[in-house]
Amino acid sequence: MTDSYVCPHCGRVEERPYRVRLIILTCPDCGENGRFLHESLVDQLDDVPETQRPEDWTEMPLDERLQYAVREGLLDIGFTGPI
Repeated sequence: MTDSYVCPHCGRVEERPYRVRLIILTCPDCGENGRFLHESLVDQLDDVPETQRPEDWTEMPLDERLQYAVREGLLDIGFTGPI
């Protein structure tokens, strides 16, 4: 069984045989180094209401969106324990 992780810059999906919240990789497609988010976190970011997103939300890499959402209290996730 594998889990999917999404590049914060281009959206490429990487499969890995472990389950963590994020992994740090250099993307083979876009060449950017970043925090690939577990697909469940990406789904949660999609659920952030548009009225609570900053103007540049769509331009922000996924990992920056996650930091913003947690900092602003829009998502309540822990970085330990089950996903």
